[in-house]
Amino acid sequence: MKGMERITTVRLAEALSQAAAVPNEKITEALYQQDSTGVPFPELLVEGGDISEWDLAKLVVQHFQLPFLMASNFQIDPNAVACLPEEFLFEHRMLPLHVLGTTLTVSMPVLVTHKVLQEAQQLSSKNLFPIVGLGSENLRFLYELFPSHPRDGDDRRRKQLEKRGTGQSGDSWESIFDVGDQEVLKDLGL
Repeated sequence: MKGMERITTVRLAEALSQAAAVPNEKITEALYQQDSTGVPFPELLVEGGDISEWDLAKLVVQHFQLPFLMASNFQIDPNAVACLPEEFLFEHRMLPLHVLGTTLTVSMPVLVTHKVLQEAQQLSSKNLFPIVGLGSENLRFLYELFPSHPRDGDDRRRKQLEKRGTGQSGDSWESIFDVGDQEVLKDLGL
């Protein structure tokens, strides 16, 4: 997973800003919401209607030089699916596609952080080869692979979205910048 540490939400935010794909105030707001709710930054942008999932995936592919694959164009290997726990897959909307020896290919829901990729690598005891996919498509396939998984059972996401609806109005602009500073320091390892 060499070089994957460069995959950060801050770098994605910079790329979005440079491409003028999303207004800066929406980027700042989504970064703040990610920190306060735990909902992934890319998901907040897509759900907020700030950018389409497809356009965001295209930008990630171009900026981070990662491959893209629609899960519907791939025969999913059941051995790959068995490499990661069901709850982890649903929590991160990550779809295992193929396992070959010690390498596990996974479709990310547009983009996940390096921390999530490291966790997947530890859980699977495999070297990860992440590719960009669409979270909506990954989730659809996860429900097909795990038909008994409750459709509303994604407790983490539901709780995050509930939090997202609260706690925003009383916050000052200063706290948004504090959150941004914390995110940069965290990415720098300070």
